[in-house]
Amino acid sequence: MKFNFATKRVTNFEYQRNMLLGLTAALLVLMIIMSLCLLFRSERVILLPPELRREFWAEGNRFSPEYLEEMAVYFLHLALDVNQTTLPYNTEMLSRYADVETSNYLRNKYEKDIKKLKQNDASTTFEVKEVTVYPDRNVVHVEGTLNSHVGAKKIKESHEVYEVSFKTYRGRLFFREIKKVGAENETANQ
Repeated sequence: MKFNFATKRVTNFEYQRNMLLGLTAALLVLMIIMSLCLLFRSERVILLPPELRREFWAEGNRFSPEYLEEMAVYFLHLALDVNQTTLPYNTEMLSRYADVETSNYLRNKYEKDIKKLKQNDASTTFEVKEVTVYPDRNVVHVEGTLNSHVGAKKIKESHEVYEVSFKTYRGRLFFREIKKVGAENETANQ
């Protein structure tokens, strides 16, 4: 009788051991699969601007169309809403977000533009009317009205379309250039 009882206990222990080994093996396989999924998955980061109007996201080297739109309008504001007082700050802000080639171009262009603005007491403003985003190419077309002033007098008002292009590198978005759409070889990297 003691022999039957011992045999049943050993069988029960073997059964429990085999169940725990099977469970451990299943958990190990599941952990390996989860680790592989995490390695090949790009993380989506939710970006919140200082003034919360909508939600943005960034996933690897892809950015939400809303984020591209907001950044394009911001960069156009820095590039086209200028006068002799705001140009140094705007150029510095653009340089922070620019890739290396554009940053060098902005520094050179700044020297020329500041002289023109001081001589003529000139300024420009840009009013955005419509924005079209092409997220697959990281390009945004912005349509609006460009106003030119000398002193307090408005001298020119023109309807313009600008293309703002971005460059992505390691999950960061860099400003590359702003150019007029429809103008031949006329780039305004600022």
